[in-house]
Amino acid sequence: MLETVRSRGNALFKRVFVRATLYGVFGLLAFSLVLIGIDYLTQTDKIEERLARTAHDKALFVTNIAAREIANKNYGEVERLLNAIAGDKYIIAAKAYSRFGQEFASDFTSAEPSSAVQFNEGALNVAQSGKAQYSETADMIEYILPVSRSGEVVGSVLVRISKHELAGVLREKIVQVVLILAVLLLAFVPVIAALMYRATAGVSRVTQAANEAAAGYLDCNLETDAPGEVGDLQTAFRGMMVKLRENILRIEELAYTDRITGLPNRAKLDNVAMTLIDLRPKETGSVLYIGLDRFKLINDMHGHAVGDKLLRLVGNRLAVLVDELAKPLTSNPPCVARFSGDEFVVLLPGVDDLQTLAKLSRTMVERLGGAYRIGRLSLSLTVSAGIARYPEHGTTAEEVLRNANMAMYEAKGAGRAQSIAYNDIIRERMTEREQIRHRLQSALRDRTLSVHYQPKVDISSGKIVGSEALLRWNDAELGSVPPYKFIPVAEECGLIVPIGEFVLASALSDMKSLHRQNVDVSVAVNVAPAQLQAKGFTGRMLGIIGESGFSTEKLELEVTESSLVDYSQNLLDQILPIKKEGVKFAIDDFGTGYSSLHSLASMPFDTLKIDRSFIMDIANCEDRRTIVELILMLARQLNLNTVSEGVETQLQMDYINLWGGTLGQGYLWSPAVPFGEFSRMVMKREEEANAAEPWRQAAS
Repeated sequence: MLETVRSRGNALFKRVFVRATLYGVFGLLAFSLVLIGIDYLTQTDKIEERLARTAHDKALFVTNIAAREIANKNYGEVERLLNAIAGDKYIIAAKAYSRFGQEFASDFTSAEPSSAVQFNEGALNVAQSGKAQYSETADMIEYILPVSRSGEVVGSVLVRISKHELAGVLREKIVQVVLILAVLLLAFVPVIAALMYRATAGVSRVTQAANEAAAGYLDCNLETDAPGEVGDLQTAFRGMMVKLRENILRIEELAYTDRITGLPNRAKLDNVAMTLIDLRPKETGSVLYIGLDRFKLINDMHGHAVGDKLLRLVGNRLAVLVDELAKPLTSNPPCVARFSGDEFVVLLPGVDDLQTLAKLSRTMVERLGGAYRIGRLSLSLTVSAGIARYPEHGTTAEEVLRNANMAMYEAKGAGRAQSIAYNDIIRERMTEREQIRHRLQSALRDRTLSVHYQPKVDISSGKIVGSEALLRWNDAELGSVPPYKFIPVAEECGLIVPIGEFVLASALSDMKSLHRQNVDVSVAVNVAPAQLQAKGFTGRMLGIIGESGFSTEKLELEVTESSLVDYSQNLLDQILPIKKEGVKFAIDDFGTGYSSLHSLASMPFDTLKIDRSFIMDIANCEDRRTIVELILMLARQLNLNTVSEGVETQLQMDYINLWGGTLGQGYLWSPAVPFGEFSRMVMKREEEANAAEPWRQAAS
């Protein structure tokens, strides 16, 4: 009960008009009390002064009249005089003393029994000193004056006056205070309370609105109906709240919206994912993690402005696809967000059927891929997607997103332009890829990578005329790691550029040592797409070639056909300065990419390398034979040399020779071998050729 009363009292005291009323009443009361106090002190000072003067005058009157009677000890006459003086209502005692301080006469009212001899030390002191004595207590004022006759002190006179008049003044002031309090409580307090309530009603509403705003409710419905400055305050506060709400909405938009695509950003995605996955453990759903394939190449080739426009177009297309295909399937609205760089995430609450997700993701991959028009550019794009379901693939948003990301990278590693659902095998592969990444960094730093060489053979003569430099890696912890495992990892983590430069420098150094032995062979070195599009590619390549001292005419740089998909002047500008130095260029894996005949005819290539997938089936497949024959015919018409990869049988070689193939490369002659073994192989072929030369001349 007491707590309830205290709580209500505190709430009431918080009201502005209550505090204003109390402050006004207390202020007026304090002012009144101060005035009454000042008046009381003034009056008491005047009364005390008057009483003291009266006591002095009465005593002086007695001394002047009764000096002879006191000297003659005329008691009756002195007492008569003292009784006359004591008749004043304020005088409570009038006495006469001998010069020895003994009382010998007194007024009737204050007289003591006659048998008792009264002695007054003050009277003795006055008689002896001849000086008047004044004393005062809370109740009375007393004057003792010496009585002289013929210059000789014969006694003294005492007059004592009561201060009861002061008590009356105090009672009068107390009554005034009580009356003022009564007036304040009965009349002034209700009036001032009403006035204060009317004057501050608007302030209370502003206070209430401010408290609601502090609690997070920014929908301001404050009325601005108060008059005067309070009304101005209401209007200003309402305007401030409206502006604050607009600013907060703008800040939230900036904080949770991706600047480039206009989609929710990672911070917003994290909040939504936590709400849907972490805070609702019984709910089901899925995450679609989408990554653009080779987006870095587009950025490097065409600039970040074009890359940003492409991201915006992809984001818009993705949002439309989610609304069209996924929204009807979800239990709650789906969330589409740009997670980072070239990666997008789609949250699909309530969608956990694997077949439905496979169909949905496949459709999105197909429709997100294709051509995008940016100005005069037409960019071809593919995307890869990873699928993870919750709670099967994780009970937290972080875990589900991480697993979906793993599945997306698995899709990229499996050839791109597809979607893959997460499973435990993917986790094992991703763990392996992380180990490869870590060890590959150490291998590059410690120079434990090695370059092997696979010979290129003139099909018509069987002579080794060159080689292709191929990277190999035998790690102390991982053992022999095949290129199809570590090359994609190198591309993902940005190591492919320094690795490519290492291969080029090693190959030039090895081939130069063969040239010193008068063995005239060329060498082909692969250039990764990331290398080709990297800034400073031309300068670095020319720098490495120049430092090696190797003949540029014996060097060929192989560019994969997929690098030519987005053919542009930028790519041409990278290649031409190197081409002018005498370096040859080859299109690697021809037939597996999407290069146009325009880029083939316009780019300064010297050689076409036919992919092994066409060569391996030419003995059994008529279509393959036709394709290879047409490619070789096309190369002859364009004056390009050809290298047929993956030749493993004599029949394959015969077909290629029949159709006019220039060079062959494959296990029919040799796999890729270390430089020492390749050097011995070349030297042996040279010796055999030299030994056979006289016989050929003799036969001719």
